[in-house]
Amino acid sequence: MSYVPSKVLSNEQVYGNYYILVVRTLRKLRKTPLPPQFSMVWVPGVDLIPLSYAYYENGLAKFFYKVVGEGTKSLSLRKPGDVIAISEPIGQSFIEIEKPVFLVGGSGIAPVLYYTKYLESFSGIWGVKHGELAEALITRFPKLKVLAVASEDCTFGFCGKLTDYLDKLNLNSNELVLVSGPTEMVKRVCSWLKGRSVKSGLVIAETLVKCGLGACGSCVIGGVLLCRDGPVIGCEAF
Repeated sequence: MSYVPSKVLSNEQVYGNYYILVVRTLRKLRKTPLPPQFSMVWVPGVDLIPLSYAYYENGLAKFFYKVVGEGTKSLSLRKPGDVIAISEPIGQSFIEIEKPVFLVGGSGIAPVLYYTKYLESFSGIWGVKHGELAEALITRFPKLKVLAVASEDCTFGFCGKLTDYLDKLNLNSNELVLVSGPTEMVKRVCSWLKGRSVKSGLVIAETLVKCGLGACGSCVIGGVLLCRDGPVIGCEAF
């Protein structure tokens, strides 16, 4: 897998452990990333981190991420002018859809941010622990306003968890539901979708990715290699 040296333009703390990294690639990617593809982001001497694109255009890439370990902690300390590297986009694009319903939790919003560039119409619910995160991110990505927000601290949008409001959704047989977020939330939403009259329930999946080539087998979910055939897989895998 080839990597492209990239200069950090900004690395902004959005709220708590959540950041937006903006980089400029120092040479062109071979292919333009499309939702919901991701790249392996290399922090020199530290780690490779799989991150979904939140935005990309003409060498300018944005990634929304949460600090959860040594790798992402080190990434959060990169300053403007630092050089990291990003791989060519990984996974399959999935944007030939109309008016999808997004059911996302926490940092699972990352690939949805990039979808907002390509979709004219969408709906759904975003569940967060802290309403300030939703408020801060909506300021930076205004099209997120069309998503209902459920905050567990009851400071923004509906009070409670995303899963508390599933039964209030009026889904029809022509709608495609895309789920993204923590595994337990994904399992609960996919279980709820079973038997519902929707076109399809699909997951923008996340898991451990090591090589990004489909060789090591670390990213298999439900028999699907996430880095090669994902990241969109069927709800039945959960």
